[in-house]
Amino acid sequence: MAFNVRASWLLAALALVVAAGPLRADVTLTEGTNIAVDIAADGRITMDLLGGLWVLPATGGRADPVANGLLPAERPRWSPDASALIYQVQAASRHELWLYSFEKQAAHPVSVGEYFDQHPGWHPDGLRIVYSSDRRDSGFDLWELDLPTGLTWRMTNLAGDETEPAWSADGRDLVYIRYVDATWMLMLRPLGERDQVLVTSTTRLSAPSWRPDGSLVAFLRHGDTGMSIDIAILSDPPLIRTLIADGDIFDAPVAWRDRHHLLYTANGVIRQRQFDSWTSFDLPFEATVEQPAVSQNAPAGQRDLPVIDAPVGQLVIRARRFFDGVSDGYQNGLDIVVEGGRIAELEPPRDRSGAIVVDMGDLTVLPGFVDSYAALPQLVEDALGSVLLSYGVTTMLVAHPDVVALDRRWSGKDSPGPRLLPVAEIGNAAAGDDLPWLVTIGGKQAAGVELRASVGQWQSRGVPVIAKNWRVGLGSGATMLLGAESLPVSPRGVRYADIELANGAGRTTIVSGLADARTSGLGSLLESRQAALAGKALPVSRRFAEPRQFSAGISIIAGSRQNRLPPGIALQAELRALVDAGLSPSQALRSAGSNAAAALGLGAELGRIGIGSAADLVIVDGDPLGNIADAARIVGIVRNGRFFSAIGLIERAGLQAAVE
Repeated sequence: MAFNVRASWLLAALALVVAAGPLRADVTLTEGTNIAVDIAADGRITMDLLGGLWVLPATGGRADPVANGLLPAERPRWSPDASALIYQVQAASRHELWLYSFEKQAAHPVSVGEYFDQHPGWHPDGLRIVYSSDRRDSGFDLWELDLPTGLTWRMTNLAGDETEPAWSADGRDLVYIRYVDATWMLMLRPLGERDQVLVTSTTRLSAPSWRPDGSLVAFLRHGDTGMSIDIAILSDPPLIRTLIADGDIFDAPVAWRDRHHLLYTANGVIRQRQFDSWTSFDLPFEATVEQPAVSQNAPAGQRDLPVIDAPVGQLVIRARRFFDGVSDGYQNGLDIVVEGGRIAELEPPRDRSGAIVVDMGDLTVLPGFVDSYAALPQLVEDALGSVLLSYGVTTMLVAHPDVVALDRRWSGKDSPGPRLLPVAEIGNAAAGDDLPWLVTIGGKQAAGVELRASVGQWQSRGVPVIAKNWRVGLGSGATMLLGAESLPVSPRGVRYADIELANGAGRTTIVSGLADARTSGLGSLLESRQAALAGKALPVSRRFAEPRQFSAGISIIAGSRQNRLPPGIALQAELRALVDAGLSPSQALRSAGSNAAAALGLGAELGRIGIGSAADLVIVDGDPLGNIADAARIVGIVRNGRFFSAIGLIERAGLQAAVE
């Protein structure tokens, strides 16, 4: 798992001249992570690599990039006449289907709307596309699109999910994957007959593909240590056999050159095999990409968090225990003493003349929650601040025209709300004394390359830069990436040379954006007392085909902008989604606390209960280190050194909303 010799030499050279600033150089990749391939009628091969599309000769060799225009792209499939590619694109909050025409040398979307459209495939007539979509409230169904007219129609309407459809070469039969009641099935729809179950499994099945003669269907069977390529021979009854079971097989359909020869992807490369052989061989490729900027890897130095309108005097929070935001367990029996909006002391209980003592009994205290990349409605009423605090959100990073004024109002006692730290798009960010706390960069990889110097300048001033997809991050040198799709790993948890290149020499931080319709306990959050005051909830849809899983080696911080839920609810949902994805409750809480503060250059200022930290506290009834859902059982909040009861904030918000 490495670059070729040329790439290794370049990286060594880069290490010697970091001080000279961002550099441009080419790197030739010979392996990729989770790549998919398909074979055209004329023998050419297409693959996805680093979020882009590439074409290489039938015998392998140099891969030429396809200027498809919108990234990241994956799962390309050739049209029957080899004149076009259909593929899926990861958009901001959904997946779309796009078509690239080689004649026009241009790409355009063929699916529209706020849906999750995926797994596109061609009908042999070249005029229709079959795919899976969640555009009805019945899970994923199969749909078909007529390209000349743009008309669509639903092909399945069953309980559970129907995904990954594939037409036989003669267009008579369809196979697909069905998932219902914790059971996976490989389904066959013969022309004019009822659907048939070919394979039933308690572990996941995926990526079916037809042998060109229609005699069998190859598919992937997922196991605890990887995947195998199995075949369903269409006899009566069907015969199921394992064809290939070795290596780090990627989750992509087998591509058939003819009935005797096939390609698949595994171990970072394209593999070729004769159907009746026991041995596979590499089909080498070379894809030349530009070396990303040498990352400075962190904001340079710590920024000071301003304190606005803090109260005078002492406030003492006394509770059974607190989570300090750094360790894995609780600390017991210590008073949290607050002065001037900061934590002044952590010491055993004693009489404190003149102090306001709030005794919370057997409750648990947590650091206030930081939403590292959030969204506010365009029109913000003061009542929303109280709602957000009632969910435990004490700091938010937002791009909003009124962010400075709202932050000042919400720092006082009359209209309390979270601390708001401004976010700016890189082209609109002011470079004066009032620096933003986060700068965003989006678009295509070319945009990242073009703005590389600007990215470095912001980072040198202590302002982190977040790329809206990892392909842009590759070009720009940004050390923060948006979304759960960033920096993927293979089924066996390996990052091959492409992702090592994207990750660079330093540690990359992912801003989560993970919650969707399947997040545990989302329904209870949407039914909470303050939910009606948080803003209108858009329909909550599936944003991922399968639950996300994060692996070791990636720093994750909580940010809710991508999940499109109402603010406040959105961050609580992210905490639950992160635990669903494999983090422990303490790791999830740190993602919205000390980890977020470190990534933003705030060190010990936020996200922890320690002397000198901002006095932002959340008091809950329960054990959030044992059950993350208890992080939403909020009784009280301390913001900027002032105590507010959760019920008081909710009632205040209701009265304010009625007046406004």
